[in-house]
Amino acid sequence: MRIIFIILVVCLHYSEVLAQCPEVELILSSQKQVNDFGLENSHCRRIDGDVVIGIPYGKTDITDLTPLKQVRHIGGSLNILNNPELHSLDGLENLQSIGGYLNIFHNEPLEDVDGLKSLISVGGNLWIINNSSLTSLEGLRNLQSIDGSIDVWRNASLASVEGLENIDPGSVKATLDYCLVQLIDVRVERNNISTEEGASLVHVLTKRNPVEQFQKLMNKPYSKRAVETDILYQSIKSISDSVEAHGILDELTDISHDSKDREMIWEVKLLKCYWQLKNGSASLPQRIALMETLAGQAGREQMFHMAARALKFISYKYFLELREYNKIIQNCETMEQMLDHLSPEEFPDMAGCYLSIGKAHYFFKDYNEAIRYFRNAAALPKNGYNASHVLHAINNLGLCYQKLNHLDTSDYYFTKILKDTVSYPVEVWAGIASGNLGHNHYFRGEYQKAIPLLQRDIYNAISLPDWGLAAGSLMPLADIRLKQNDLEEAKRLIDQARKYIYKTRQTVRLRLLFPILSKWYAAMGQKDKVADYIDSTEQVLQEYNDKIQELKLLRFHQESSAKLHINQMKSQQFRQQRDFVVVIIFLFFIGTSMFFWYRNKNIKRKQELHELELKNAQESLENARSRLTDQARKIRENDKMIHQFQQEFKGRIDPPALQELKSSTILTRADWVSFKKNFQKVYPGILSTLRTSYPDLTPAELRLLCLLKLGLTNREMATAQGVSPQSIYVTNHRIRKKLGLENQDKLEELVREMK
Repeated sequence: MRIIFIILVVCLHYSEVLAQCPEVELILSSQKQVNDFGLENSHCRRIDGDVVIGIPYGKTDITDLTPLKQVRHIGGSLNILNNPELHSLDGLENLQSIGGYLNIFHNEPLEDVDGLKSLISVGGNLWIINNSSLTSLEGLRNLQSIDGSIDVWRNASLASVEGLENIDPGSVKATLDYCLVQLIDVRVERNNISTEEGASLVHVLTKRNPVEQFQKLMNKPYSKRAVETDILYQSIKSISDSVEAHGILDELTDISHDSKDREMIWEVKLLKCYWQLKNGSASLPQRIALMETLAGQAGREQMFHMAARALKFISYKYFLELREYNKIIQNCETMEQMLDHLSPEEFPDMAGCYLSIGKAHYFFKDYNEAIRYFRNAAALPKNGYNASHVLHAINNLGLCYQKLNHLDTSDYYFTKILKDTVSYPVEVWAGIASGNLGHNHYFRGEYQKAIPLLQRDIYNAISLPDWGLAAGSLMPLADIRLKQNDLEEAKRLIDQARKYIYKTRQTVRLRLLFPILSKWYAAMGQKDKVADYIDSTEQVLQEYNDKIQELKLLRFHQESSAKLHINQMKSQQFRQQRDFVVVIIFLFFIGTSMFFWYRNKNIKRKQELHELELKNAQESLENARSRLTDQARKIRENDKMIHQFQQEFKGRIDPPALQELKSSTILTRADWVSFKKNFQKVYPGILSTLRTSYPDLTPAELRLLCLLKLGLTNREMATAQGVSPQSIYVTNHRIRKKLGLENQDKLEELVREMK
């Protein structure tokens, strides 16, 4: 048993060894290579590296893949491209898994993918692009999962997407498309498939729910959610019904406010403006103005990446639809101010924004200024989000230097793209850069170097297809063949270029084609045709120059109109400011006049009140003085009469009349209150000063000093108080003692001086 077990293990190991393939990338670019691989690796079950069946550009003679029927697993990607003789994928029917992407690109006679009927999983993108005879995808019915995007694009005969319905929606992810232009998750467009069926597949495989998409973005910085945000915008843009769109956007608004996530509150604002910009019913200038308002508000609130994205949306509209060229530059200047506040790490769109600004300057042939922005974009690290923008910027740098006739510098940038180590399923930018580099060699007269580069660009452009791009390289290649005296090939290339020019309606290219065609007719000796095409060349050149001049005039007119509008606004603002100042001055004058009038009136009223108070006080003082004088006079008169009576009735009892006179002369308590009141009015402060300075003085002593102030004699004071003159004398003595005065004269002097 042990021997049998060992033999079995050895056999299994031998079988496994036979089943292994070389661990290298497998490139099969001819039928012979396919056949040789089948013969040399008949036991190969698994290929660990990438497999390429075809070539990045050009054509192969591959017709049969049955030599590959033993292959069950590919560890890398499978790229089937540019095979103009391949009618089926028979030979791959045992293939069960692909570790990387599956790209079926530009295989014109391919009718179906039934050869992939055993395929269960793909570890990357599923791209089926530009296969003009393809009618069915049912061969992919067993495919259950991928790990990337689905792009079914430009398959002119494909009328159904049946065969893709079993793919797990959870395995679909957003990536850049094959041209590296935009992010996609599922795209089914430009086939012969109805719009409804394509949209249905997109809905089934993506399960796009804007609310759920939005919720997954919460509490993430933009740098971490840029890809998903881009897909969300595509979802919102696809909603044409305004009621549905507003309902969803209102729900997103509530979610963002409930979360208090400032980033997402702003994201909803931008989403609303974006939907309006794409689908709104208002005029385009009004929709752009709405987005401009949001961009300005975002900038003021330091949401710079929101402002930059809003301005990027606007720039596309200005350029593609409104042709408001002066506003394009203004918009770019504002966008640059926003970018100054951002870093590439926090703003993945930076390369795209710089590219947009550079393209605006390139369009106006301001190449030196365009170079500055293209350099900013080209210097950024390339990743899965910005790869197209970075490569585009590098290519445009080469074009700028080409226009400036700095061909060596131009070569550097085109070569930089060709040396890019990243492998792409479809050669796009490498083909474009090849054509541009070929043009540089053509301009130098280096035709042998130019030919393969131009041919590469032509093959690449046709496979995309980009007919205008193909025509651009066909013309210099035709001129080279003409110079090499290969008239037949030159004419074929000329006719092909002309066909593509009219196909794309890019008749501006005829200004470059007609001179070549004129030289070809000259080489053929057809002088009448030469004259015709010389005239045609002059005509298309005139039309081209007229368009350039029209563009310049349009831009000048727009700039002039803008300046005029600005000047009018400034004039209006100046008039408004002037009128405002005049109104302010007038109101100030009125206010000042009213103030002074009121103040003067108030002062006059206060003065009148003061004068009235003075008058009343003076009258009161005079009345008090008069009453004091009357009292003093009455005391003197009564004292005098009493003294006369006493002399007449000396030694006898006083008669009743004398007693009554004495009684009426004595000051009662009420008389003293009245006397004191009048005295304080006439001599304010005397009593308080005496009380303060001489607190020992009694009320009787104070009354005596008051009477003394009125100039009464001791006898008169005695009569007024109903006491004897001796009592007055004693009181005077006490007062002098308290005041420290030597004699009566000093006291009387002190009283006279009191004020």
